[in-house]
Formats: sequence, structure tokens, C-alpha cells
Amino acid sequence: MAQEIERKYLLTGYPDNLNITRTQEIDQTYLASTESESLRVRRLLSNGEESFTMTHKAGRGISRDETEFQIGADMYEQLTERLQVTPLKKTRHKVLIDGRTYDMDIYHNTVQQGLMTIEIEFDSEDEFRAYQAPDWFGEDVTEQEKYLNSRLWQDIQSH
Repeated sequence: MAQEIERKYLLTGYPDNLNITRTQEIDQTYLASTESESLRVRRLLSNGEESFTMTHKAGRGISRDETEFQIGADMYEQLTERLQVTPLKKTRHKVLIDGRTYDMDIYHNTVQQGLMTIEIEFDSEDEFRAYQAPDWFGEDVTEQEKYLNSRLWQDIQSH
């Protein structure tokens, strides 16, 4: 089981000269979600190639256990069709800044119109604490529950 240690920031815009190395369209659906655990499936589309994942996350705060694995299209369809829910839809740009890769997400169907975030993962909590974000990053929302993807997804279901 891997550890996920990350920071998440709100964006109000971004520089025109970003080095985008990859773009994915993501549909994300939660099969289960509690305060300390979530189980989700994703449909990812990148360069015309479709793939599917299932991810289990456990824990709260800056460091969580994460297990992710590939699933087939049939499994994804079976799981999502039975739920009859709306997936969280976003465009993810992999961005290279000063030799580090960031995930910049532009959300398409959240209750919070125009939501954009950027995340960076770390190898340790010490690295997390020492990190200094670029000036154009907005508010650090790492520990704000309303910006968790599971919460954003739940908000869509209730509207």
C-alpha cells in the first residue's frame, strides 16, 4: 500500500506558458465514501486511449494510504450503471514546474462554478512541510473537506 502525501491549492488562473506534458479527461465516481475512507472508480481518456482504475484511500489529513489498480471497461460499466449517479468530470493537465510534476484539475460539473485546483505529491511529510508554492498558486486548501474530490462528487449528487 502506497502513502499519498499531497498539497492542494485553488487556482483563479494560470500562466500562459505552462509546460503541460499530458492531458486527461476524467470521469470519477465514488462507490463508498466516509470521513476516513473512500472507494472510487475512474474512466480516463488520454490521446484517444481509454483506461479505468479503482482506488481505495484510507486515512485523513496530509498523509493517506492509497491502493490503485487497473480494472476493465466491463467492470467500470457494471459498477457505475447500477449506481445511476453523476460522475465528477474534470480535465487533468500534468504540468512540469521547476522539475516537479503537478496535477492541475479543471472541474466541469461541480457546484462551485469555475473550480480549478493544482496538487503536488511528496515523498515525505518533511518535504510537505518545507514546500513553498509558486506565487500564482491560490489558497492552500489541502485540509479543507469541501475541496476533497469525494465531497465535490457528493455535492453533485444532491443538486
